[in-house]
Amino acid sequence: MTAPVAVPRPDLTAAVDAVQAWIDRRQRGMLAHLHACNQSPAQLHVLGVLREVAPITVTQLASRLGISPPSTSAMLDRMVDAGLVERTRSEEDRRTVSVSLTSAGETALKEAIGGRRGLLERVLGRLDPTELSDTIRVLHRLEQALEQEGPTAPGA
Repeated sequence: MTAPVAVPRPDLTAAVDAVQAWIDRRQRGMLAHLHACNQSPAQLHVLGVLREVAPITVTQLASRLGISPPSTSAMLDRMVDAGLVERTRSEEDRRTVSVSLTSAGETALKEAIGGRRGLLERVLGRLDPTELSDTIRVLHRLEQALEQEGPTAPGA
């Protein structure tokens, strides 16, 4: 017995095409902006993680980044040299080293992504109250749908 073939819905196809094109344009713009920064996208990712969860051990950070502890340490070495992060040895267990942002790291992260809020305020400010409400409602619904796909969904 063969599985039924799904007939594409024209409205769904048009929505997928429009959303994918929008995401692609936004990603290209974001990447162009990030490449103009002094930090690599990987370093900016580390700075963002550290802003959320620091202080954190190198092993924990490596796990969050999905890379090996030696690779994480090598990247952190460069970031320490640049003054973006600092390592602190635990007083209780001298083998444990935590990593956190420096003020320079916080500044670098703000410069890299800081303009986003202002841009969103300007763009969303052009929408009327009904459009703003609809935007929020649709974003919440999209987030729920992504959560239903589970953690293995791309971009989830």
